[in-house]
Amino acid sequence: MKIAMLGVKAVPCPGGIATYAEQLGARLVNRGHEVTVYCRPQYLNGDGRAVYLPPYKGIERRLTPGLRGKYLDALTHTFTSVLDSLRRDYDVIHVHGSAPAVMAPLLRLRPRRPVVVTIHSLDWQGDKWGPLATAAMRLGASIPVRLAHELTVVSRNLAAFYSEAFGRDPTCIPTGVGLPEILPARQIERKWALKSGEYILFVGRLTPEKGLDCLLAAYQALETDKKLVLVGGTNFKDRYVDDLREQANGKVIFTGYLQGALLAELFSNAYLYVQPSTLEGMPLAVLEALSYGRCVLTSDIPGNREALGECGYTFRVGNVDDLREKLAMLLREQEMVAAQFELGIKHIRREHNWERTTDEFEKLYQRLVGNTAQGIAIEKSSATSVSAHTA
Repeated sequence: MKIAMLGVKAVPCPGGIATYAEQLGARLVNRGHEVTVYCRPQYLNGDGRAVYLPPYKGIERRLTPGLRGKYLDALTHTFTSVLDSLRRDYDVIHVHGSAPAVMAPLLRLRPRRPVVVTIHSLDWQGDKWGPLATAAMRLGASIPVRLAHELTVVSRNLAAFYSEAFGRDPTCIPTGVGLPEILPARQIERKWALKSGEYILFVGRLTPEKGLDCLLAAYQALETDKKLVLVGGTNFKDRYVDDLREQANGKVIFTGYLQGALLAELFSNAYLYVQPSTLEGMPLAVLEALSYGRCVLTSDIPGNREALGECGYTFRVGNVDDLREKLAMLLREQEMVAAQFELGIKHIRREHNWERTTDEFEKLYQRLVGNTAQGIAIEKSSATSVSAHTA
């Protein structure tokens, strides 16, 4: 099959959806399928100029333009990607995210080509959006519900929401995570003087819905020598990040976006991973932390609790005092932290296997393509029958 993925910043690129597309796409390629991911130039070469991109892990990458900006980036790039995809002979179009999926009406201009939409989170609930943008995104979320041939979600929590809010039961396909090699602290010690077990870690976008103001306030009320490492950034200039930097003390390290060996070392050697979010679909960073055997502390929102399963610990979302108390407890009770190592790895192996995720999508694509082919055959048969009867 020829599969195109839209709504993705780029591969490779830091971030949950980009990682998801890379992992799924590479495995589909290994199974003999042709996968194309539409990429935004500025996330690959910085200056936004279109250049030829060689395949990455077997994934073909096509560059199409778009307007930069918090409100226009995803939509305008998806629009140009859709226009390009209409001219090509893909068997399936797979759109990632509810905002890019508002382009589903254009994709249906090729009525016999299945459109799959995967919802990763409730985008419009993010604190970074203003009231008008929130209302528009909430309204737009109904478009893929009506027009996607198959609607999938990454968590049971999202499935329940879409069923109740829109009256359509989506297919839940859990996010996969690999079981990585645990690396010693070499590069991170040279770069940031970080030693194994001597820091608390967060990985993700530095945006309001991640709750980092709450984490910083709780951390700075602790008496600890352990550092706090915040991995990530934002795609646009944001006052929120400036405020975080002003709030932080000298023990807080902002690394910017990371991937590869540096990020793997940070996950491998963190004493504790913290996810203080106010909004999540299925937080990939939490799953990755568990795959490294880290003890994880999250806010008690449904997406985080579903990711944890029977692992880790939670605090009341947005409650600085409760987060400070849980951090203090885990810093004090090292046995509780160490006991999480095997639990996390077993949980990931059992519930979030990438091969199983790929199996589910491969079967879904094959069913949709088969249904389309069958429908075309029936149409041709009916047309032939009518012609013979007329004659």
